[in-house]
Amino acid sequence: MKIPAQPLNIRDFSRFGSIVSPDEAVAGLDERARTANQGTAIKLMKVSAVENRFEEVREANWNLFRCFPAPHLRRRFISEIRPESRSESSVETVLHSIKVLEKHPFSSQTFLPMGRGREDVSYLVVVALADKSGEPDLSTLQAFTCKGTQAVTYGAGIWHAPMIVLGEPEFLDFGVLIHELLDPNRPEMDCVERGYKDGDISVVLQA
Repeated sequence: MKIPAQPLNIRDFSRFGSIVSPDEAVAGLDERARTANQGTAIKLMKVSAVENRFEEVREANWNLFRCFPAPHLRRRFISEIRPESRSESSVETVLHSIKVLEKHPFSSQTFLPMGRGREDVSYLVVVALADKSGEPDLSTLQAFTCKGTQAVTYGAGIWHAPMIVLGEPEFLDFGVLIHELLDPNRPEMDCVERGYKDGDISVVLQA
C-alpha cells in the first residue's frame, strides 16, 4: 500500500496525539497577545498533552536521539507544490518503505527537533491507530512531513514508525520526552514492535 505524505498540521494529527506548531498556533494573533515576559513574548499553554499510564513511573525522561537520514532521503523535500516556485514537471516522487511500526502502551512520546529552520522539511512521521485487538489498523495509516520547528507527541498506544529524518544535513537531533519503566525483564511495557516486508507499506514523498 502507498501512503501520500501531507504537511503536518494540528487538526489532521489530533487523533494520533498532538503537536507543537508555533507558526500555526500563533497565526492570527497580533501584538496584543504579547503578554508574557514584560510584553516580549506570546505564551500559549498546554499545546501538547503528556500521558503517563504507568503506576510505577512518575517522572518522565528526556532522551537524546541523533538521527541520520537514509541515503535516498538525504535530499531537499517539499511539503507541497507551490506554482510560483516550482512546476509539477520538476517534482520528483520518492518512495520510502516502512518496515517497522511501534507503540508505547503506557506513555506518550514527544520528539522536539533541534537545529533546523522553520521552512525546512526535516522529518517524516507515519502513524496509525490501534484496532480492537491492539494491533496496527493499517486502514488508518497517515504520513506527515514536518518542519524543523514542529514537535510531535505520539499519544500512548499510537502506532508509529521509528523516526525518519529528511533533508541534506548529515543528521538531526531530537530531545525526546517519555515515561519509561526500563525493566529489562518487561521490555514490552515500554515498546512493542511489528515488522513488515519491504514494499508492504510505502510513503510517497515529493522532492
